[in-house]
Amino acid sequence: MTNELQQASRTWRVTPDMMCILDRQGCFVAVNPAWEPTLGWTRDEMLGQPYIDFLHPDDVEPSIQAFEVVKTGKPVLRFENRYRHRNGDYRWFSWVAVPEGERFYCTVRDVTEDKHRIELIKQKDAEAELRELFLAVLGHDLRNPLAAMEAGTRLIERKADDGKVLQIARQMQGSAARMTELIDNLMDLARDRLGSGIAIEREATSSLPDNLALVIDEIRLTTDEFDIRTKIDIQGEVVCDASRVAQLLSNLLANAITHGDPASPVDVQAAHADGRLTISVTNGGAPIPEATMKQLFQPFFRGSVRDSRHGLGLGLYIAHQIAAAHEGTLDVTSANGETCFRLDIPA
Repeated sequence: MTNELQQASRTWRVTPDMMCILDRQGCFVAVNPAWEPTLGWTRDEMLGQPYIDFLHPDDVEPSIQAFEVVKTGKPVLRFENRYRHRNGDYRWFSWVAVPEGERFYCTVRDVTEDKHRIELIKQKDAEAELRELFLAVLGHDLRNPLAAMEAGTRLIERKADDGKVLQIARQMQGSAARMTELIDNLMDLARDRLGSGIAIEREATSSLPDNLALVIDEIRLTTDEFDIRTKIDIQGEVVCDASRVAQLLSNLLANAITHGDPASPVDVQAAHADGRLTISVTNGGAPIPEATMKQLFQPFFRGSVRDSRHGLGLGLYIAHQIAAAHEGTLDVTSANGETCFRLDIPA
């Protein structure tokens, strides 16, 4: 028994958590040494003083109610309140109080830093949600004027006799298509960050080759620097979200043209065999640095680009999310002057 008392006495002295004994009037009968480094008050300044003298004004009433509970013989577990430090600041405490006769034995943990971390997380979450909501609203509100511009360029193209005017109209169509892609990527990012993820609708379709060909033709209209070579071997029906797969290809092609070497062709291959759909986009140019490879599929990562025309750095991120939504993979290899992105999904 003597040894147990010695151990208890040692725990009382060395534990970093505060321990104390209160009487029925709520006055400190005993406090362990941990109180002074935590609150700045000495043992002599606390003994005989009511706990209520140290409380934050907003915590007085709930603390009195908790003390009335423990006075009825029931323990109080993980009750939180704020105690005044000697310097005037307040610290958050979490209490466990157990009645024993006319005394109440308490262990107290300082949870101030935990409270600060929780508040910081809440603040960051609120800021992130506001940011993503802003992106979603911005993307939505940009669609109407963009649709009007697209309709206008199509009308000009149909009625224009002058070759230069026709060329300008087609350039405007290419710009509008690029803007539509940026808006789509912003909307997808907002949906993903707000918890709904990249939405897909998988269904059996035989139109995927046409969807992919349309994307390739649109990209060709926007650049005359690159030779885009294609080999699409997709027969019969494919189970996938054809519009999303086409969006993925558009993002990969845009990336290849942004970062590739115009002296080398961009090679696009698509195949459907053994229940798998594979699409690869290969471009020439310097290999991707190892440090960059680790961040390729992160949102807003743009790496190094030749100019500032090519978007927000969301294309590869959205492409990766579309692959994941199809329960597939999007991998990249880069060596010997060639970079290849390859999609593989069950289809």
